[in-house]
Parts: sequence; C-alpha cells; structure tokens
Amino acid sequence: MKKTAWIWVLLLLLVALAAFQSRRLAALRRAGLPEAYAGYTANEPPALSFILAGLGGFRGIASEVLWFRAERLQDEGRYMELVQLSDWLTRLEPHAAETWVYMAWNLAYNISAMYTRPEDRLRWVKNGVLLLRDDAIRFNPKEGRLFRELAWMYQNKIGDSLDRCHLAYKRELANALAPYLAQDGTVVVSAANRERLKDRKLDLDRMLELQRRYGPLDWRLGESHAIYWASYGLPFTTGPERLMTRRLIYQSLMFLVLRGKLNVEYETEWNPGQNLAFAVSAADELAATYREFPSRNMQKVFLRFLGKLAVLERSAGNEWMSRFFYERLVKALPEGMNVPSFEEVIREASAHL
Repeated sequence: MKKTAWIWVLLLLLVALAAFQSRRLAALRRAGLPEAYAGYTANEPPALSFILAGLGGFRGIASEVLWFRAERLQDEGRYMELVQLSDWLTRLEPHAAETWVYMAWNLAYNISAMYTRPEDRLRWVKNGVLLLRDDAIRFNPKEGRLFRELAWMYQNKIGDSLDRCHLAYKRELANALAPYLAQDGTVVVSAANRERLKDRKLDLDRMLELQRRYGPLDWRLGESHAIYWASYGLPFTTGPERLMTRRLIYQSLMFLVLRGKLNVEYETEWNPGQNLAFAVSAADELAATYREFPSRNMQKVFLRFLGKLAVLERSAGNEWMSRFFYERLVKALPEGMNVPSFEEVIREASAHL
C-alpha cells in the first residue's frame, strides 16, 4: 500500500513539473509571437484547461487521441461533431498548419454543404475564411500554406461558381468591401479607410502596391483577395508549396482577364465582363512562374494563354496588342518548332475559347 502511495505522489509531482515546464516554454514562444495567444487562454472548458496546463508534455498524446477521433467522425460524415473537436485540436496544436486547414475546410466545404439556404451556407463559408484569416495566420504569421489555403477559398469557394450558392458569397464580399472602394472597385486612399480595412486584416499599402503591380484590382471580387493573400504568403514558401502559391496568383489574374470587370447592377445580375487591363500582368506572372518552375506542362499553359490573349485583344479591336502577344508567343516557342503565322495562331486559339 505504501509503495502505491509513493507511486501516486511521484506521478503528481511529474505532472506538476510538466505543467510548469509547459508554461515556461509557452511564455518563451509567446515572446516571439506578439498577440499570438490573445483570447485563447480565457474561458476554456475545464477538461481542456486540464489538458493545456496540467498535461504539459503529454499534450501530444491527447492530440493523437483527438486526431484519431476526428478521423473517425470525418469518415462517418459527422461534420457538426467535428467542429468542437477541431476547436480543441487548434488549441492543443496552435502552430500546426494542418490542424487549422483541416478545421477551416470542414467549416467552409463540408458543413456548409449540409444546408440548402444560401444564407446558412454563407455563414459557414465565412467561418472557414475567418478562422484562417483571423486566427490561424495570427498564430502562424510565417506559415505559407495557411496563406495559400485562404487564397484558395477566395478563388475557389467565392470566386468560382462550383457551389450552387456562390452568388450569395460573391455579393456578400462585394457589399462588405464597397464602402472602401471607388466605382471601379479599386481602393480609396484615406486615413479612415486605412483603419477600417485593418478590421478585415487588409493593409491599404499592400492593396495599393498590388494595384500598381498588376492593374486596377476590383476588391469586390474573390480573385483580387486570392491574389492578396497568395502574394502575402509567397515569401514564406519554398518548393512545391511555392509553385502552388504562384499558380494561385497567375490563375487569379487569368480569371480577371476573363471576368474581372464587375457590372454596376451586380445585386440583381452578376455577369462580370472581360478586363484586358490585366492581360500583360497575367502573362508576365505566368512567364515568371514558368522561368522558376520550367516544365512541359507550364510551357503549354503559357503558350495557350498567349494565343488566347491575342484572340481577345483582336476581338476587342486592339490589333497592336493582339500582335504583341503573338510576338511573345513566337519568342516562347521551343527551339526547332515551326513558327505559325499570326492568322494560324488566331484560328487555333479561337477554336479553344
């Protein structure tokens, strides 16, 4: 009996020591990440508070158990139950990008799809976006994948039309940004706007710099926000992650060429038109990505897009710009390949529009 008592005493001492060490390490980490833990230490459920403060080094074991449970819930399609469980996981592993991505995707894609009303789906899509934008990136300000995942949500979930409720997402974003913008959707420079945009985690100077670099970005469109967050996170990426992030930028610019001019009556009819103001910057960004990550597939994408731009410019009556993109295409052709005539390029590209 005595021996059992000593074992329990030793166990309690080890738990207390682990808790002390965990708090000391957390304090050191917080010193290097300003505001990272703000709002994440109060009002925790008692069971989670015990895990965070009491288990110390054993938190990894608790996390593994929760991940096992989360995977089972995912397999069974019990997405609503995953919400609370995923919240615990993000608190246990605030610097694990995979945890944040998993939770945000569940909110924006899985749970939203369980509802039929656009306003219900919108709420969950917004929750997924806000989780990455306001919490995940705050905890991990140099984690490139989180910026890419956020950019993807703006491009795919909001900017694209794959979700049957996509118009609700588009109009909500457009109306939310409209007070800060000029009639063409570009940002208006003012001290008031600078402060108010901070609430949406947008930096006015960064927005202006992107407008100078790429063209008159309309911030009512999801593609513009995809460019913002992908460009923001690009310096924190390497290898395949960098390629995927660069792809998001040039794809969003390509989409803006095709549908980057929002009509005035977007509340009643969402039918954005072509915006050839992005033609050169889209081609330049695609060319830069091809130079950094050369491949046969990238070369094909680049050549086809240049041909498409030649067709679009000619259709818009811009013969000089049409021939400009044709000349770029000729210069980018593989060595030894037969050079097609201008009219041949126009015919071939027109057939694939």
